[in-house]
Amino acid sequence: MKISQRSVKIDNVNQSLLDIFLEPYKENCKYLKKAQFQEPELDHKSDCFSQARTFLWSIKADFAIAESCYIADTGHFNSVEFNICYNQLFYVMIAYLIQNKLIDEMKDWDLEIYKRRQLSDFLIVRFASTFKRPINSSNFQGTLSINKCSARGDLIMIKTSCAFCDDHNGWAEGDVTIAVLNSKSKNLIDTNRKTILA
Repeated sequence: MKISQRSVKIDNVNQSLLDIFLEPYKENCKYLKKAQFQEPELDHKSDCFSQARTFLWSIKADFAIAESCYIADTGHFNSVEFNICYNQLFYVMIAYLIQNKLIDEMKDWDLEIYKRRQLSDFLIVRFASTFKRPINSSNFQGTLSINKCSARGDLIMIKTSCAFCDDHNGWAEGDVTIAVLNSKSKNLIDTNRKTILA
């Protein structure tokens, strides 16, 4: 049975936004090729963009990995590439939300502030991934959803979920929680116990 609800809004992410916020990556690590932002959607279809849970915002993207940036070709999408692709999705999602003034917890941010703090102030506090079926890394799709966003003192906590798939039923998914340092003080978190999003 297929149950669907039409999206409230769908918008292609501007290429210039992709270029600016993927700029920290080396050219052979820029796996995200194009992206599309969407408002909440309920869809029980059997593809990697199906979301049984509710979410605040979601972004879909096309990916291609011509060759691994760190290892000989494994023939499939692996855990390191999962992490890189998640990070690229997340960075672009936040850029879109800030540009369009959609995220209340970051209402005082603009793209210049975000660019300056992109690498230093975003930290992974929880990362879980599951690989169910091999994915062809040369051509695949991904989606990332922000499920909850809240401010806690000088931190912004963002709970997300993601999934990657290809045209041959390849599948991987994960749940990731991000902490954003939202003050000038950098001593609020013991960064030795966290993984910096990069």
